Amino acid sequence: MEPTSSAPGQLQSVTRALSVLGCFRNGEDLGVSEIARRLDLPVSTTHRLLAALVEAGFLDKVDVSSRYRLGTALAEYGQIAYRQHRIHLAEPHLEELAAITGAKASVATRHGNDAVLLGTSSWREADGHELQGLRLPLHASALGKVLLAWAQAGEGELARLPYDSGTARSISGPAELGAELARTRERGYAFNDEELVSGFRTIGVPIGDEPGQVRFALGLRGPVELMIDERVPFFVDLAKVTARKIADVLR
Repeated sequence: MEPTSSAPGQLQSVTRALSVLGCFRNGEDLGVSEIARRLDLPVSTTHRLLAALVEAGFLDKVDVSSRYRLGTALAEYGQIAYRQHRIHLAEPHLEELAAITGAKASVATRHGNDAVLLGTSSWREADGHELQGLRLPLHASALGKVLLAWAQAGEGELARLPYDSGTARSISGPAELGAELARTRERGYAFNDEELVSGFRTIGVPIGDEPGQVRFALGLRGPVELMIDERVPFFVDLAKVTARKIADVLR
């Protein structure tokens, strides 16, 4: 049997390597010193981790600037996961909804304290020029509110969420969020009114309707000028029809 004395050190290396990958979630090119500073690691340790990730194809080194970016191996794994989770089957429905409404349609699931976008419709003028990230805080996004509301998140879970992101309009604590989730369940959809990005609103609806079993949410995002109050009920109805279609293909 192989000795196990090095197992804790090996586990630490894996954890650190995953933390390095996590630094690239915003799509930035990063240098060694910047990553080391973010993770509070020695530069030498960071350099070794980066070299191992480059060798595995998880990162690419940009020779001209000596900076790093996500590698093609992750694109390969991402495509595999995309197919395995059948998200590609939702794309035609997202595009149809976006074409009818002029807004951007997205599917998300929960990971930790964030809603993670798994698929979106093509870019269109209604999106504006400020890109929305792939990870959205649960408390400040319509998609996150849906995933919390239909998971029937308890007070303890809401108390553990961070509330330090969003705009001045976003929810500031667990009591306020709990009340908002109750309203969300009662009306059948979530609403983000400039809480994540100023000038943009998002409607969120569950994909599926069984309490505690909803894994995916559908969002419809557009500028305030498009998502006016009078159009919200119509957009909600369209989103719910699309959500039922997507639920059928994701089963």
